[in-house]
Amino acid sequence: MKRDEVLFLNQLIKSLEDAEKRLEISYKRKEYENFNQSKKIMLRMQEEISEIIK
Repeated sequence: MKRDEVLFLNQLIKSLEDAEKRLEISYKRKEYENFNQSKKIMLRMQEEISEIIK
């Protein structure tokens, strides 16, 4: 794995953690539109991480 890929993965993981926090807050506040948006962002990031790891 290249250095730039590792750096990008690190950035994606941090963003994924932030999205998880937003997802939890949105769920607690019953802000379903924000919840769904955060969920989509998390799924997209997970797909990108999977592609890089392959």
